[in-house]
Amino acid sequence: MDNYELTYAVIKTAVENGIRYIQDNPKRGVRNLLDLGEYFARGRFQKDFFELAHGILKNEDSYYYDIIESLIKNTKHKSIADFGINIGFNSMTYGANIIRENEKKFGYNIPWVIVFDFEKSNDDHISVHEADRLIQEGKKTGIYSYMIMLGKNIEMFDEMYAAIEKNRDCAIVIFIDPCIIDEETAKKLSNLSNICINVIIEDDCTLAVEKTNILKKYKCFYGGYMYYNDNNASDIMNGVVSNKLLSASMNFAVLVKDQECSDETSIKVYEYIYNSRTRTNHPVCLMDFYGDIARIDSIISEESFFLSIDSSGQATASSLYGAKSYLNITESSLADVLKNIQIITH
Repeated sequence: MDNYELTYAVIKTAVENGIRYIQDNPKRGVRNLLDLGEYFARGRFQKDFFELAHGILKNEDSYYYDIIESLIKNTKHKSIADFGINIGFNSMTYGANIIRENEKKFGYNIPWVIVFDFEKSNDDHISVHEADRLIQEGKKTGIYSYMIMLGKNIEMFDEMYAAIEKNRDCAIVIFIDPCIIDEETAKKLSNLSNICINVIIEDDCTLAVEKTNILKKYKCFYGGYMYYNDNNASDIMNGVVSNKLLSASMNFAVLVKDQECSDETSIKVYEYIYNSRTRTNHPVCLMDFYGDIARIDSIISEESFFLSIDSSGQATASSLYGAKSYLNITESSLADVLKNIQIITH
């Protein structure tokens, strides 16, 4: 057994035991799990995270205890453990070290996460084999986190299911419209312990509430997401969005700046989201799609880098709305795509 396998086995056992302990004694259990995480933390990102978490949870009345207790009660423990280890250890520790080594070796930027932008359907879409090949190449490069923007694209959900199933050592976040959730879909999703399911939140949450109740029935690990712009950003900062999330039994959400959003608004929203996470009286945990991807990437690498792949396999950098396209992953390796982006942008 090599060092990675031994460390993974020790962490997995400890986390599983810790989750069981939280169920009986939430506050003490959470603090014990944080102590464990701090012990294994090696990089600056992990150490900063656990130091911040300890500071927040010193307050016995922190809403984070309610969030964690709800998560433990309503979610399969295997899903919490597997997804948490995949993102905390495989991606942020083990994978991050490989990324740094490869960036020095090859001289091009490597993202810590790849985004599959599949919301728009495409007749000539990539196959499960092509998606799996990209993920396999990604893991060799150090990338163990993937986000899949599906929306209403049920065809690509069916295609990607097999790829997710084949890569259970990766942390995979999917973004879906509630209209594609039914009993059969929820049951399939509940069999994948390496995913976090984010359901879109809109003005009318009736459908989202109905469908998240199905996810809850199967104890899926789920939260919400929404697109924001200059027109609806105030709903984030005045608590309207948090109330919608709570009505759909969601304890966390990812907020995505849309194409029409001004830079001024996106900065305000990111600052609000970042500050909300340090407050003990905020009832939900909010994340900023672009802001937090960039923040984590700038900690792992010297330079932050965003990479998305659309349903035809076309790679773009900078954002989901990037005007400039690069190589196609159906015709090129991930390494060639990253080299191509480096050459064109520098």
